Amino acid sequence: MNCEICFTQWDSPCGRLMLASIGNKLVMNDWLEGWHHEAIMKRFNRLLNTPNWKEKTTPVISQAINELEAYFHGQSNPFNLDIDLIGTEFQLNVWRALQTIPYGKLVSYKDIAQSIGTPRAIRAVGGAVGQNPISIIIPCHRVVGTDRSLTGYGGGYEAKQFLLNLENGSLIF
Repeated sequence: MNCEICFTQWDSPCGRLMLASIGNKLVMNDWLEGWHHEAIMKRFNRLLNTPNWKEKTTPVISQAINELEAYFHGQSNPFNLDIDLIGTEFQLNVWRALQTIPYGKLVSYKDIAQSIGTPRAIRAVGGAVGQNPISIIIPCHRVVGTDRSLTGYGGGYEAKQFLLNLENGSLIF
Protein backbone atom coordinates (compact mmCIF):
# COMPACT_ATOMS: atom_id res chain seq x y z
CA MET A 1 0.00 0.00 0.00
CA ASN A 2 1.56 3.28 -1.08
CA CYS A 3 0.01 6.31 0.58
CA GLU A 4 0.51 9.90 1.62
CA ILE A 5 1.41 10.64 5.22
CA CYS A 6 0.90 14.22 6.35
CA PHE A 7 3.02 15.38 9.27
CA THR A 8 3.90 18.35 11.42
CA GLN A 9 6.14 19.04 14.37
CA TRP A 10 4.92 20.39 17.71
CA ASP A 11 6.84 21.51 20.78
CA SER A 12 5.30 19.98 23.88
CA PRO A 13 6.31 21.13 27.36
CA CYS A 14 8.71 18.17 27.56
CA GLY A 15 10.01 17.73 24.03
CA ARG A 16 9.43 18.07 20.29
CA LEU A 17 6.91 15.67 18.78
CA MET A 18 6.21 14.62 15.21
CA LEU A 19 2.51 14.08 14.56
CA ALA A 20 1.41 12.31 11.40
CA SER A 21 -1.82 11.17 9.81
CA ILE A 22 -3.06 9.09 6.95
CA GLY A 23 -6.40 10.39 5.83
CA ASN A 24 -8.46 11.17 8.93
CA LYS A 25 -6.50 8.91 11.28
CA LEU A 26 -3.55 9.73 13.49
CA VAL A 27 -0.67 7.30 12.92
CA MET A 28 2.13 8.99 14.84
CA ASN A 29 2.84 11.15 17.85
CA ASP A 30 6.50 10.42 18.31
CA TRP A 31 9.47 12.05 19.99
CA LEU A 32 11.35 13.60 17.10
CA GLU A 33 14.70 13.20 18.81
CA GLY A 34 13.82 9.96 20.56
CA TRP A 35 16.11 6.95 20.45
CA HIS A 36 13.52 4.87 18.58
CA HIS A 37 12.26 7.45 16.04
CA GLU A 38 14.43 6.14 13.20
CA ALA A 39 13.21 2.56 13.76
CA ILE A 40 9.58 3.73 13.69
CA MET A 41 10.19 5.64 10.45
CA LYS A 42 11.78 2.55 8.88
CA ARG A 43 8.82 0.40 9.97
CA PHE A 44 6.35 2.86 8.42
CA ASN A 45 8.33 2.96 5.18
CA ARG A 46 8.56 -0.84 5.05
CA LEU A 47 4.96 -1.65 5.96
CA LEU A 48 3.44 1.15 3.90
CA ASN A 49 5.63 0.57 0.84
CA THR A 50 7.62 3.82 1.05
CA PRO A 51 4.83 6.36 1.56
CA ASN A 52 4.97 9.94 0.39
CA TRP A 53 5.68 12.16 3.44
CA LYS A 54 4.18 15.64 3.13
CA GLU A 55 4.60 18.41 5.70
CA LYS A 56 1.02 19.49 6.27
CA THR A 57 -1.36 19.81 9.22
CA THR A 58 -4.60 17.88 8.90
CA PRO A 59 -7.79 18.11 11.00
CA VAL A 60 -6.86 15.02 13.05
CA ILE A 61 -3.37 16.41 13.69
CA SER A 62 -4.91 19.71 14.84
CA GLN A 63 -7.32 17.79 17.06
CA ALA A 64 -4.42 15.78 18.52
CA ILE A 65 -2.48 18.96 19.33
CA ASN A 66 -5.56 20.47 21.00
CA GLU A 67 -6.07 17.31 23.05
CA LEU A 68 -2.38 17.17 23.96
CA GLU A 69 -2.59 20.79 25.15
CA ALA A 70 -5.59 19.82 27.32
CA TYR A 71 -3.60 16.89 28.71
CA PHE A 72 -0.65 19.13 29.56
CA HIS A 73 -3.04 21.49 31.34
CA GLY A 74 -4.23 18.72 33.63
CA GLN A 75 -7.25 17.23 31.87
CA SER A 76 -7.01 13.57 32.79
CA ASN A 77 -8.65 11.92 29.80
CA PRO A 78 -8.76 14.28 26.83
CA PHE A 79 -7.94 11.82 24.05
CA ASN A 80 -10.71 10.96 21.64
CA LEU A 81 -8.88 10.48 18.37
CA ASP A 82 -9.26 8.18 15.42
CA ILE A 83 -5.96 6.32 15.24
CA ASP A 84 -4.48 3.70 12.96
CA LEU A 85 -1.71 1.61 14.44
CA ILE A 86 1.02 0.47 12.07
CA GLY A 87 2.99 -2.50 13.34
CA THR A 88 3.13 -6.26 13.70
CA GLU A 89 0.27 -8.21 15.27
CA PHE A 90 2.28 -8.62 18.49
CA GLN A 91 3.00 -4.88 18.63
CA LEU A 92 -0.67 -4.10 18.04
CA ASN A 93 -1.64 -6.38 20.95
CA VAL A 94 0.84 -4.62 23.25
CA TRP A 95 -0.28 -1.14 22.15
CA ARG A 96 -3.94 -2.05 22.71
CA ALA A 97 -3.02 -3.21 26.22
CA LEU A 98 -1.25 0.10 26.86
CA GLN A 99 -4.48 1.92 26.04
CA THR A 100 -6.18 0.26 29.02
CA ILE A 101 -3.75 1.70 31.61
CA PRO A 102 -5.68 4.28 33.65
CA TYR A 103 -4.46 7.85 33.93
CA GLY A 104 -1.91 8.21 36.72
CA LYS A 105 -1.46 4.45 37.21
CA LEU A 106 1.67 2.40 36.63
CA VAL A 107 2.03 -1.14 35.31
CA SER A 108 5.07 -3.28 34.63
CA TYR A 109 6.20 -4.92 31.42
CA LYS A 110 5.38 -8.21 33.15
CA ASP A 111 1.81 -6.99 33.78
CA ILE A 112 1.42 -6.18 30.08
CA ALA A 113 2.88 -9.54 29.04
CA GLN A 114 0.40 -11.34 31.29
CA SER A 115 -2.53 -9.22 30.10
CA ILE A 116 -1.95 -10.22 26.46
CA GLY A 117 -1.49 -13.90 27.27
CA THR A 118 2.29 -14.08 26.81
CA PRO A 119 3.60 -14.07 30.40
CA ARG A 120 7.11 -15.14 29.41
CA ALA A 121 7.52 -12.51 26.68
CA ILE A 122 8.50 -9.65 28.99
CA ARG A 123 11.48 -8.55 26.88
CA ALA A 124 9.45 -8.72 23.67
CA VAL A 125 6.76 -6.63 25.35
CA GLY A 126 9.47 -4.12 26.30
CA GLY A 127 10.57 -3.96 22.68
CA ALA A 128 7.01 -3.38 21.48
CA VAL A 129 6.39 -0.72 24.14
CA GLY A 130 9.54 1.03 22.92
CA GLN A 131 8.21 0.99 19.35
CA ASN A 132 4.89 2.68 20.23
CA PRO A 133 4.39 5.30 17.49
CA ILE A 134 1.73 7.26 19.39
CA SER A 135 3.43 8.33 22.61
CA ILE A 136 1.47 9.99 25.42
CA ILE A 137 -1.87 9.27 23.70
CA ILE A 138 -1.06 5.56 23.95
CA PRO A 139 0.50 5.84 27.41
CA CYS A 140 3.73 3.85 27.25
CA HIS A 141 5.17 6.28 29.81
CA ARG A 142 3.03 4.49 32.44
CA VAL A 143 5.05 1.28 32.06
CA VAL A 144 7.83 0.69 34.59
CA GLY A 145 10.07 -2.16 35.68
CA THR A 146 8.69 -5.01 37.79
CA ASP A 147 10.37 -3.41 40.81
CA ARG A 148 8.59 -0.13 39.88
CA SER A 149 11.85 1.44 38.72
CA LEU A 150 11.79 4.05 36.01
CA THR A 151 12.77 2.41 32.73
CA GLY A 152 13.69 3.72 29.29
CA TYR A 153 11.39 5.96 27.31
CA GLY A 154 11.50 7.19 23.73
CA GLY A 155 11.34 10.80 24.85
CA GLY A 156 14.02 10.26 27.49
CA TYR A 157 13.88 9.76 31.24
CA GLU A 158 13.20 13.46 31.86
CA ALA A 159 10.12 13.43 29.64
CA LYS A 160 8.85 10.22 31.27
CA GLN A 161 9.31 11.67 34.75
CA PHE A 162 7.62 14.90 33.60
CA LEU A 163 4.56 13.00 32.33
CA LEU A 164 4.31 10.84 35.46
CA ASN A 165 4.61 13.91 37.70
CA LEU A 166 1.94 15.66 35.64
CA GLU A 167 -0.43 12.74 36.04
CA ASN A 168 0.25 12.38 39.76
CA GLY A 169 -0.41 16.05 40.45
CA SER A 170 3.10 16.89 41.55
CA LEU A 171 3.66 19.15 38.57
CA ILE A 172 1.75 22.36 38.04
CA PHE A 173 1.84 23.52 34.45
